[in-house]
This record gives sequence, C-alpha cells and structure tokens, in this order.
Amino acid sequence: MSLSDFTVLDIAALVWFLVCWIGFGRYSQWRARSTPSLVTALRVFRGRWIERLCSREQHQSDATLLSNLLRGAIFFASTTIFILAGLVALLGTAHRVTEVVSQLPFTAPFSLWLWELKVLILIYIFVYAFFKFSWSAWQYNALSIVVGAAPGTAAKPEVVGSYIETASRIAALAGESFNDAIRTYYLSMAVVTWFLHPILLIVATTWVTCVVYRREFASPTLAALCAGMGPDKPATPG
Repeated sequence: MSLSDFTVLDIAALVWFLVCWIGFGRYSQWRARSTPSLVTALRVFRGRWIERLCSREQHQSDATLLSNLLRGAIFFASTTIFILAGLVALLGTAHRVTEVVSQLPFTAPFSLWLWELKVLILIYIFVYAFFKFSWSAWQYNALSIVVGAAPGTAAKPEVVGSYIETASRIAALAGESFNDAIRTYYLSMAVVTWFLHPILLIVATTWVTCVVYRREFASPTLAALCAGMGPDKPATPG
C-alpha cells in the first residue's frame, strides 16, 4: 500500500463530492427560507392534510396514506440493506473485479487498496442513506400514533391548534429525512464513476448536483405545487 496511489486528482474529486453532498444539503435549507422548494411546498400541503384530518371523525383515508408513506420508506431502507450486502461482498472479490475494471477504456491506474477504499466510502454513503430512510420510517410510525390521538371535532380550538402544529411538524421532518436519503442515492450514482477515473467523479457529481437542484427548486412538479398553494405560496419558483 502506498499513499502515492491516492493522487491529487483523487483528493480533489473526493473533496468536490463532499462539498456537493454536504454543501448542497446546507444550501437547500438556506435557499428554502426565501424560495419555494419541493420540501417547503409539500410542508404546506402536509399542514393542510392535518387540518382536514382534525375536521372529520373517521380517519381510514389518513391511515391508508400513512401506510403508503411508511411502506415507501421501509422499501428503500430494505433496498439499501441489499446494496450494502452487495458492496461488502464486493470487498471479498476486489482482486478479480479490479482486473476486469483495469481493462476498461479511460480507466486510471489504481491499486487494490485504493479500490477497497472507494468501496468503503460507498458503503459509508449507503449506511448514511439507510439511517435516513429508517429514521423517516420511524417518524412516519410516530405520526401514525399521533394521528390515532387526533382530537375530536368538538375539541377546544387551542387543543386542535397545538395538535395541528405538532403533527404537521412530525410529518414535515419525516418527509425531509426521506428527501435527504433520496438525494444521497442520487449522489451515490456519481461515486460509481470514481472507480473509472477521478475526473469522471467530478463531472458526474456536478451533473447530479445540477439535476437535484433543478428538481428541488425549478421543476415542473414544484411549479404545479406552488400553483395549488394559493395564498400560502411564498414566491415564484426559479
């Protein structure tokens, strides 16, 4: 093992990936304070959902909706476990895999330990995604309990108001955790290109970040959501 195998390009590519991964998450939170995003737009509709929930006695439709949300988070968490199992198995066959990959065009020279390091980084990324998905599932589970404790239509306004605020906040946090995990999935696809060449990682990370930005801040879906927000719409998406 030689640290010289970890070139300046590898360091630059890894740093750029971390900047885009961590930095975009911070940026999106800051940008969403003044500009609509998918997360903030859906937060408005989640609040409206909870308000409607408190105006009816029967909650079968709400239970179905919660079941679908919970099922989606659990599905991705389970899928992530399978991906992690595959990556761990890949470590055991790294020698044979590197022989195949080294023969591909545009592949930069690399050593076995560097390949294993890249796999370990990819494992860490998916571990992070698993924790986010499982935490989202737990929050949806908590929300189902909160929905079961919804106040009746004859409850005092202050009780209903406090309940709406609490339930809406839990629903928003669950959605944000799910969104963070999905964003991690997108960026993990860019890391795969690092096995071929660090420059490809830089290019792929930049491209994926632009795609994620457009989907969160400038997508037709966001425009449709903002059009239906009415007086709650904070600004025009762009």
